[in-house]
Amino acid sequence: MLTACASPVVRDDPPVTPSLDDLPAGVWSMVELADAPGCADGSAYAIQVRPGSRDDVLLVFQGGGATWGELDVPTGLRLTLAGLGTQTYLRRVTPIEMSGLADPPPGSTLGGPTQVVVSYCSGDVHWGDAAGVDDRGRSIEQRGAPNTAQALQWLGAQGLAPARVDVVGCSAGAYGALLWAPSVRSMYPAASRSLLLDAGLGVVQEPFLVRDATPPRGIEAWQIAGAYAANGLLDLLAEPLEDDYFERLVAAVAERFDGPIGVASTDRDVVQTLFWYLMGEDFESFPDGEPIDIGEVAAFAAERIDAWSALAMPRLERLDAVDAVVTFVSAWVPGSLPDSVAEAGTGHCLTSDDDLWDDPVGDAFVAWWGALRGDGAAPYSADLRGD
Repeated sequence: MLTACASPVVRDDPPVTPSLDDLPAGVWSMVELADAPGCADGSAYAIQVRPGSRDDVLLVFQGGGATWGELDVPTGLRLTLAGLGTQTYLRRVTPIEMSGLADPPPGSTLGGPTQVVVSYCSGDVHWGDAAGVDDRGRSIEQRGAPNTAQALQWLGAQGLAPARVDVVGCSAGAYGALLWAPSVRSMYPAASRSLLLDAGLGVVQEPFLVRDATPPRGIEAWQIAGAYAANGLLDLLAEPLEDDYFERLVAAVAERFDGPIGVASTDRDVVQTLFWYLMGEDFESFPDGEPIDIGEVAAFAAERIDAWSALAMPRLERLDAVDAVVTFVSAWVPGSLPDSVAEAGTGHCLTSDDDLWDDPVGDAFVAWWGALRGDGAAPYSADLRGD
């Protein structure tokens, strides 16, 4: 449970932040941002940068789980902090390794742009500006919004005037990419642009949207007003947080972003299912004091994947009706989950999950993403579930 605030760590002798010109071309570098509040454990915050063409910028919001305050320690924090394979929250509380973003997806043309990864180590989908402690007394600094603001300030100070800017977010990063897209548009108003929301459909349960709880619960635990205000979206917080909240948010961003928005997902996503289930009040606790392995977590989510899909697929249909939004739904693809939960079927992020690059999804997704990014064809929606 998040409670009273703990002060961010103040570092002595902060490093001199390099400029884009100081970094080697075509190589990933960590750039520590001295003025950023830092990660959830108080460690230093760093973005990842790979200098390339100054005429083309790819801005990637990293994902990696979330934690939001109302879950019990035996189930909620153990799953959120220790559960999801290589995308665990604990791996994000320190800057990630120098290798930076994974290689571009097969068949893509993403090697040329200047690439900037807004690293994720706050557990608040890049939206929060809150501090507290969990039920075991450990400090949690959830400063995703000011960290992101510093990342964009650094990028804006590099003197770029790109002809193209493409914004991408995977999983928790999809929500960060969505919310901060208007700021990116303001930075580069003359650039052609696109926004890709990958494996983040905003399917939540009612307890996650509760307001005025003491202490704050769900989305309110992150204290998101600052991020909304920074992107001209503060009026949305005056409206009810109801089932159509995500569609309204996407529509509001579309008006301000002025470029095509793509929303991509599989129809049977174990990761999105797990977090949706944890937002409810009827979850079953795992035994405390025992490690949770990925097979156990996946099996737990796989039992509930049909319920998530029944909510997620109609949401994609509604998003497809929003002006400037196109959607991509993958066909069922056998995933790299343990054999016991193979029926769960699909991977998670289309931009990075190798399981999703076999036929028929890979070539279709490359073509769809290329159209979104202005590679010739006009943006269009695709549904591969019948292929």
